[in-house]
Amino acid sequence: MQAKKRSLQRNAAKQKAVRTGINWWKWLFLILVGLLLGTGIWFTKTALMPVKINSTPQTTMTSKDPVFTVKVTKNSANRIMAHYLKSYLKDSKIKYAVTLGTNEAALSGSFKFLGNAVKFQLTFDPLVLKNGDVLLKAKNLNIGALPVPISFVMSYIGNSYKIPKWVSLDSKAGTVVLKLTQFKLQNGMTLKANKLDLTNDDLEFAVYLPDEE
Repeated sequence: MQAKKRSLQRNAAKQKAVRTGINWWKWLFLILVGLLLGTGIWFTKTALMPVKINSTPQTTMTSKDPVFTVKVTKNSANRIMAHYLKSYLKDSKIKYAVTLGTNEAALSGSFKFLGNAVKFQLTFDPLVLKNGDVLLKAKNLNIGALPVPISFVMSYIGNSYKIPKWVSLDSKAGTVVLKLTQFKLQNGMTLKANKLDLTNDDLEFAVYLPDEE
């Protein structure tokens, strides 16, 4: 009887162990399924969630702010001026040239004296004004041995030469003002001079958008 009783106890223990093992696997399986489902739901919600993008504040540009600055050499500036004057003076009988030298600007041309064409070169000291215009102060007239004053030549230029509207000439003061702020490029942009350092070949200009209408 005791042997039979012990046998029954062993069988009951085995059955209990088997039942216990099955329960553990069952719970592990359920936990795994739960994790997979939870992860899938979280991933789906995250993927479908609208993305929040931090917008960068935009800087509002006005015509009073330069859109960029440009630096040119004297050689480049001379080529630009030659191209401009060639187009501007194509229908004019009187031709002239403006060039930048080592430390001065020069206007080369000719004028009538006693019925003859006399060549001359008028040199200027350039100065950048606060508003971005350029002031040219006449300092020397190279015309050979003729005793002609600078004011006479400048007066002749003002009365006989074809000069752009944005160029102001004062023969008495011996000055020429290049009103760059009134000069417009083909796209409507305007210029202002920042620096004219002829000695170091450092020319800088600011470019501005057209005025808003």
